[in-house]
Amino acid sequence: MTDPLDTHRLLTASMTVVALLGWGTYAYSTDSSATRDQARLEAIARITTERDALHSEHQRLVSGQLKLVSEQQRLQGELALANTQLAAAREEIALLPQRNVAKKGDLGAIQPGPPSRKAVHTRPTEAKKVRSKVAQR
Repeated sequence: MTDPLDTHRLLTASMTVVALLGWGTYAYSTDSSATRDQARLEAIARITTERDALHSEHQRLVSGQLKLVSEQQRLQGELALANTQLAAAREEIALLPQRNVAKKGDLGAIQPGPPSRKAVHTRPTEAKKVRSKVAQR
C-alpha cells in the first residue's frame, strides 16, 4: 500500500485544487453579478430619465391643449356673438321694406326713385337738411 503521508499529501493537494476552483467560481460569479447589477442600475437611471422627459413633454402638451381649448372657447363665443349680430342684421334687412312703406306713408310725396332735377341742383346744405329730416322720422 501507499504510505499514509503520500495519501495525506494527495488529499491535501486535491482539497487545495477544489478550494481554489470554488473560490475562483465565487469570484467570477460575484464579478458577473456586480456587472449585471451595474447594467441594471444604468438601465433604471436611463429609464427614469426618459420617464421624466416624457412626463415633462406630457405636461407641456397638456398645457398647450388647455390653451387651445380656452382659445377655442373664446372663438366659439365670438362666433356666437357674430351669429347673433348676423341674425339681427338679417332681421333688420327683412324689416327694411316694411319701414320704407311706413316712411312713404309718413313722408307723403317723398318717394324713392330717380332724383328730380330740383333735387340735383340743390345746394349741399339744403340736401343735408332734407337728409336730417328724413333720418329723424
